[in-house]
Amino acid sequence: MKVELIFHPIYELLNSIHAYSETTIYKKTELGTNWRKQATSRISKELAESLNTNKKKLFKFLYEYVLTRSFDEMPIEQILEELTNVDEQLVISDFFAKLKMKEDQMKLITETFHEAVGLVKRWNEEYFQHVDKTIITRLELDFKQKKDQLKKCAPNNVLPFIEKVTNGLVLNDFNDVKKVVLYPIYHSNPMIIYSIYEQIHFYGYPTEIILPEAEHEPAPRLMYRGMALTDKNRLKILRYLENKERSFTDIVQFIGLAKSTVHHHMVILRASGLVQIILSPNTSERFRLREKGLEEIYRSYHDYLFRASKKE
Repeated sequence: MKVELIFHPIYELLNSIHAYSETTIYKKTELGTNWRKQATSRISKELAESLNTNKKKLFKFLYEYVLTRSFDEMPIEQILEELTNVDEQLVISDFFAKLKMKEDQMKLITETFHEAVGLVKRWNEEYFQHVDKTIITRLELDFKQKKDQLKKCAPNNVLPFIEKVTNGLVLNDFNDVKKVVLYPIYHSNPMIIYSIYEQIHFYGYPTEIILPEAEHEPAPRLMYRGMALTDKNRLKILRYLENKERSFTDIVQFIGLAKSTVHHHMVILRASGLVQIILSPNTSERFRLREKGLEEIYRSYHDYLFRASKKE
C-alpha cells in the first residue's frame, strides 16, 4: 500500500461547499451552524436555495474527480474553467480507469457533472474567494510538514502514519488497496472526509488551524479533550472501549441512550483523539480506546498553559 499526500486550494474549496451543503457534516463541525448562517448571508439567495436542495449530491463525483487530478500551482479559476469545458465522457473514462466505478454511478456523473462545476464556480466567487487567506497558508504548511514526516516513514510502516495523521483512523485488511491519498482540510474539522474505492482511498484529515485573531485561544482538540473527560457518559464509553473493538450498536446498547445522543458523544470522543475508528472491508465501523490520545493529554495542556513563557 502506497501513501500519498496532496494539497491544492481547490480541495478546500470543494471541502467548504461539501461542509455547507451536507447536514450530516456542518452540524458536527467546529465552525458549526453559526458559520453556515454567516456563509448564507454572504451568498445569493438563489445559490443558497440550490445548495439546500438535493443538488448537494452533485458534488461527490466532482470532488473525487478533482482529487484524482494533478494541478500543480494552477489557479482555482483556471481549473474550474477547464472543468467547465471538459468532455463528460473523458471524466467517465477517468473514473472507470482510476476508481473502477460502477456503471450505474457513471450515468449519474453524466447527468450532473457540469451542473456541479457551475455551482462550485459561483460558490468560489461569492464565498471562498473571501475567506481568510491564513487558512490556505496553514493547510499548505501542514501538508509540507506531513510530507516530510512521510519521507522518514518506512514503506512497510505506513499504517501507523495514517493513524497518526488522521487522529485515530485504523485500516485493517484492505489487501487490494494500492494507494491511500491524504489531504488536509479545515471547514469540515474535526470530521474525516472519506472516499473509499476498491483500490484507492481518499481521506481528508482534520487540521489544527488557529486563525490570528484566536491565537491566544486553546486549540479545538484541547477543548474536545476537556469535554470528553468531564462528562460521565463519555468516560463510561471510553472505559467500555478499553479492551475490545465495539460497533456503534454495541455502544448504544451499553450506554442506554438515544442513537442521536451517542452520535454526539462519539463525535466529541473522536475529535479529542481518544477513540480510534477501525475500518475493514465489508464491515461497519468499529471503535476502541486510543491509548496514544491519553498519553498526549498532559503534553497538550502543558503546551497551551506554558506557551506564553516559552515565547519570552
